[in-house]
Amino acid sequence: MMIFGRGHSSRLAVVAIIGEPAAACRCFRVAAELRERVLARARSDKSLARFDRIALVLSGGAALGAYQAGAYAALENRGVRPNWIAGTAIGAINGAIIAGNLPHERVLRLRQFWQELSRRAAARSGRGVKGSLRQFVARCTARWRGPTSDVQYEDAVIQAGELRDLVQGAVDFDRVNSGAVRLVLGAVNLVTGAETYFDNDRHVIGPDHVLASTALPGLAPIVIDRQRYGGSAVSVAALDDARPADTLCFVIDGYDPVPGARGGISRSAREIAALRRNHDLRRMIALLGERVPPALQGNADIRKCLAEASSATMTILHLVHEGNPAELAAKSADFAMPALMRRWQAGENDVMTSLAHPLWLAPPPRRLGAVVHELRGGVAAPPR
Repeated sequence: MMIFGRGHSSRLAVVAIIGEPAAACRCFRVAAELRERVLARARSDKSLARFDRIALVLSGGAALGAYQAGAYAALENRGVRPNWIAGTAIGAINGAIIAGNLPHERVLRLRQFWQELSRRAAARSGRGVKGSLRQFVARCTARWRGPTSDVQYEDAVIQAGELRDLVQGAVDFDRVNSGAVRLVLGAVNLVTGAETYFDNDRHVIGPDHVLASTALPGLAPIVIDRQRYGGSAVSVAALDDARPADTLCFVIDGYDPVPGARGGISRSAREIAALRRNHDLRRMIALLGERVPPALQGNADIRKCLAEASSATMTILHLVHEGNPAELAAKSADFAMPALMRRWQAGENDVMTSLAHPLWLAPPPRRLGAVVHELRGGVAAPPR
């Protein structure tokens, strides 16, 4: 093999491979892939410039949340930095870590959090029959100790106190509450059953708000202002309250069932569809407003109707890691480091695939207010 380097000249390096055709093919293939990556990045960087808001919506899935962390790592690597984040369940923790750190520290903090969570989950995984008996007793006593009971369930992946320490160590709450990044955390009020959103534009966010939105297996409810919170809300719906702006929204789901007759009920897909209808309607009103004669524009009813118009558009990239319910409980509880690393890598790959798509970041047709593109298990779903 003979290699001719570029030396001190500005010419491209020339590689001549003699007697090794397979190696030559590999070299040319690598060069072609590198060139395509550079071109794809240039295309996406130009396309991203039209967006006023970069939104990141993170849902639940417990251990599947490592997929979200990997997805953000890819966004940061590409210089795509969200300025509006909504999170619920494990997505609340990931979202708080992202909003609560300087951009160049976020991926490191995410990685440290997931590594430590894996280590502590592994330390609690071998309790056996004695642990199961303690769990049963704890659940029974919790019923008569009342709604403010702080009993710790023994089947928790991690102790509540330990999780609080991890969150406080990974999140700078002064930075969260500075408002540099809008953060909305979704939880369920266990007293009223209503979905509640803790918004750093209206609330002072603290560790309790993050934990109230986090539904890791076995964690007891969190009490805020004498109300018990637990479970997860639909984060996509929070975008309805945001002011109109040209938005690129990444909806990252560790798990979301395939919608349709043979699939499950996809709450994310349902909320995305509702969001899309609202934006399409606002866009159509704006187009109709352009055709209203000046003589009628002063009519009170017409003015009220046109006030709902918006020319802003939304591009939603819905990335789903798991759509198969088989063994979902086991996968969600698998905090082993090899499994987390595979999910992290899958998240990185899916974001890179979506950003490299030549059409997904293009402006939608004039009559549409929102477009949705979906990637499931690394495969682009049919347009809808």
